[in-house]
Amino acid sequence: MRHSILLISAVVASLAFSACERKITESNLKVLKPDMTAKEVESILGAPTRIEVGPEITRDPQTLLVTRHVYEQNGKKIELRFVGDRLATAPKDSDTNAPAITGTLGK
Repeated sequence: MRHSILLISAVVASLAFSACERKITESNLKVLKPDMTAKEVESILGAPTRIEVGPEITRDPQTLLVTRHVYEQNGKKIELRFVGDRLATAPKDSDTNAPAITGTLGK
């Protein structure tokens, strides 16, 4: 009896943890805005697959670290660029108030 209860508990816990995993969707990406913190982004997209540390940039009076948060799902890759702990703005040649996101989920 005790063994059955432990087995059932393990199955329920495993299902609960798999339900916590977030999926990256186009609608989730549209919610992201420049200047969001990494924690705010993770609350929407979940934890990144990996974080790549880039160069530092100087913005007087401080030096900020640039990082890329990489999300991989179903063979597709999305990269978000952060300056300090804030989601950066895309380059000027794109939508002026869009977040710095590269890659696409595609179909």
